[in-house]
Amino acid sequence: MTETEVEQIASRAAKEAVNDLLLKMGVDVSKPDALIEMQADFQHVRKWRRSVETVQRQGLLTAVGVLVTGGIGALYMAFKGH
Repeated sequence: MTETEVEQIASRAAKEAVNDLLLKMGVDVSKPDALIEMQADFQHVRKWRRSVETVQRQGLLTAVGVLVTGGIGALYMAFKGH
């Protein structure tokens, strides 16, 4: 068996394995629209993940800001009381 034949067999096996996996995931690879829809789904999930990360980061910054402001206010009240 030549190297070219081995490469062709490996390529065909890889394509069949990927197509089988996608089919099991509910994507009909024979329809280009299904692949485009899957790409759109991945893009939506990526946007959602980035949005969640942004909200978490902003929430943490807000919480830290509230704590620092509260601490400064407590110190101010302690010094002003004396």
